[in-house]
Order: sequence, then C-alpha cells, then structure tokens
Amino acid sequence: MKSTMEQNKQILFSCHSAHGLLTEPKSKADKDAGLLGETAKTLVKDLWLKNNYGYRERIMTDEMYKGLICEQDSMALVQSVLGGEFRKRFNQRIENDYIIGTPDIVLEHEDCIEDVKTSYTLKTFMNAELTPTYHTQGQCYMWLTGKRNYRLIYCLVPTPSEIILNEQKRLFYKFDCNEENKDYQEMCEQLEHNNSLILKLPIEQRVKVFNFGYNEEHIEKLKVQIDKARIFYNSLKL
Repeated sequence: MKSTMEQNKQILFSCHSAHGLLTEPKSKADKDAGLLGETAKTLVKDLWLKNNYGYRERIMTDEMYKGLICEQDSMALVQSVLGGEFRKRFNQRIENDYIIGTPDIVLEHEDCIEDVKTSYTLKTFMNAELTPTYHTQGQCYMWLTGKRNYRLIYCLVPTPSEIILNEQKRLFYKFDCNEENKDYQEMCEQLEHNNSLILKLPIEQRVKVFNFGYNEEHIEKLKVQIDKARIFYNSLKL
C-alpha cells in the first residue's frame, strides 16, 4: 500500500491553472495560519472530481474557439514578425514531481519558451498584458524544461467567418429575427468592419511581446502551496 507521501506525489497540477494555488485567503487569521484561499480550494476540488470521477465542466467561448482554430495563423504571424528559428508546436506533455503541462513552443537554439495567445478583437489586443496567471504559467514551463527565458506573445489575426456568422446569428435572434431592423444591420456591419480592419494594420503592429526570466523564489512559493493543496486534496470527499 502506498504511503500518503507517495500518493501526494502523484497529484500533479497543470501549469495553466497553477497561479490559482497562490491566491491568499481573505481573512488575516487564515493568512496567518497559512491556509489556502478559496480560489485555490476550488481548483483542488475540480482536480479531485476529475481524477476520481472524470467530471469536468468544459466551457468553449468564441474567444477560446478562435484561439484554437487560429493557432497556426498566429504562429505564422509571429514567425514573420520576430523571425529566428522556425517555430513548431511542442506536442509533448512533460511533468515533474509537482506540475504537468505542454508549452506552446520550446525553441531548440535559444534558451527560451514562447506562449502564443490569439486576441479576439482589436480592443482585447490593445488591452493585452502580462497577467499574474500567465506569469506563473511561464515560470512553470521554465521549471519543467530548464529554459530560463519566456516570451508571452499576443497576436491579432482575423476572426474566421464562421465565428462572425455565429455572432450575427445571435444578434438576429435578439432582434426577433427581424433582418430589417436598422440596429441589427448596423451591429452586423460593425462586426464585419472590426474584423476586416485587422488585415489593414502593419503586421508589426499585430504582435505584442512580454519577456521575463525564471524566478526560483516564485517556484519555491508554488511548491509550498502545492504541498498544502495536496493535504487539502486528500481530505476531500463527496
């Protein structure tokens, strides 16, 4: 029979959600006691349900769908703007004793990992920034691969027509299926305009890059939180 320590080592947390483990409790008493925050607890519960019952709540928004189907377009844009060695999708899942994940791009001839995000609109691209979630995700991928530099790259590429049509279809039903409604027509035209203007921008303006390096202190803090999360994980039941 496996010991509790051996069981704990089998509980791995994904790189893309790891930042949730770093969230702190709201009350000072809970912080001082070193307890997990509610966001971290929710993350652990979700993992427990997935591991024990195969239960997952999958959400697919238009933004997420665009990211999936435009991945190659974004990578080609990155290649055109940044140059360097040829980029290809890194399809190998890697893990250590704490985390598991699959980086987007692991450069072979450069000490760097790249993560490519496809922005949904011109506005979301303008507002894109290095979030704490993406920073922790980058730290995790560097920890897994031994690379010591990371690029978070936002790309702005046209939205596929099928997504635009889905947005227009939703508007159609909101306006009681009345194609003659002027507001409906204007909103549909605006959707098409917002999308078509993307290709009118110079490609250099459609790529935004955030660079940062490996931070051992960040990883050590994450290790502590994962150890706490594993204890909480083993206390759960339906």
